[in-house]
Amino acid sequence: MKNDNEILKIFNELFKTNFHSLDIDRSQIPQWDSMKHAELIIKLQRHFAISFKTKDIIATKNLLEIKALVSSRD
Repeated sequence: MKNDNEILKIFNELFKTNFHSLDIDRSQIPQWDSMKHAELIIKLQRHFAISFKTKDIIATKNLLEIKALVSSRD
C-alpha cells in the first residue's frame, strides 16, 4: 500500500493529474508516450533506489504492471 501511494504521487506529479487509483493504462493518458514512460521509470528507480531490466520496462503498459515491477524489487 505504501508503494501504491508513492507510485501514484510520482505519476500524478509527472503527468500533472490527480488519479486516486493505480488502475491507469497508457492508452488513457495522451501524454504518456515513450519519453514520459522513460521519465516515470527513472523517477521510480531513483525514488525506490532500485533498477529494472530493459525488457521489463518495455513490457509495462499500466501502473498496476509498474507496481508489480517495483514490488518485485523490494
